[in-house]
Amino acid sequence: MKLNLKPSEIKRYRKKHKLLSSRVWKNPVGALGLDLPFLIVTSISLQAATTISTQMAMIHFGTVITAIALCRFIPRWSRVLIYPLVSTLIMLVAGRWLGGIFPMVSEMMGMYIYLMAVNSMTFAAAVSIESRDKIYPVVARAVKSVAGFVIAMFVVSLMREYLGSGAAWGRAMPHLISLDGVHVPFFGFILLGFLLAGTRLLSKVSQGAALIEQARRDEIYAEMDM
Repeated sequence: MKLNLKPSEIKRYRKKHKLLSSRVWKNPVGALGLDLPFLIVTSISLQAATTISTQMAMIHFGTVITAIALCRFIPRWSRVLIYPLVSTLIMLVAGRWLGGIFPMVSEMMGMYIYLMAVNSMTFAAAVSIESRDKIYPVVARAVKSVAGFVIAMFVVSLMREYLGSGAAWGRAMPHLISLDGVHVPFFGFILLGFLLAGTRLLSKVSQGAALIEQARRDEIYAEMDM
């Protein structure tokens, strides 16, 4: 069966079926490697994922909103100084708040709690904002970036906590195997690589299935018109 689809139809169906790809494979962590150290090193449990993800969201949204408000009033050269200062202030507030909720996790994260203030994803998003940019697309990009980081963080953290400790959120769960070295950063790189490769494969299968289904429908309609 030949696929008699126009380029515009192929583009439309690829866009319709790329949700999984855009959130996991094409998110800033997978596609650009932004904030990869935070994901690899700190993704040891769901509580750690919650702590880091919440702090990332507060820093990223707070800094982006500040950049939207200030970009038309400050020169470009000063942004590399002002925006990190803003994200550092947000980090101090977020770190103090999260430290009261997850004290043990915050102590385990160590310097990564403070390094989050100068994470590359937030810095790149903030300095790229110009006065001519519309607010909605900027905010939408910020939401997608944080969502991509959070999804990757929770998936990797859940798998590492379960495989390494046989637990989820610190509670023991039924498990068949327990792997040594799961909490070592090198294992995080390996696990993330397999997850991204699997997600890319699923995305291609989904796009192919959509195109085949549309071709079958077009063939049915063509036979009905004859």
